[in-house]
Amino acid sequence: MVLHCDCGFEASAVDEDELVAKVQRHAWEAHGMALSHDEALLVAFHAELRENAPPAVPLRQTTEGGPT
Repeated sequence: MVLHCDCGFEASAVDEDELVAKVQRHAWEAHGMALSHDEALLVAFHAELRENAPPAVPLRQTTEGGPT
């Protein structure tokens, strides 16, 4: 499991609990944010979704100029 923070920090862990602990520590030390276990897990999950998301596809424009 690996988490990349927008600030450039990278945390790797062998399991969820280790990753959560690293996210909590980084959030506090680098960003002054005290995260609960669930909040840190949500941050890690969101980061994983963002990294694994397919590239964005632009919307097609209609003849009136709005999206289809």
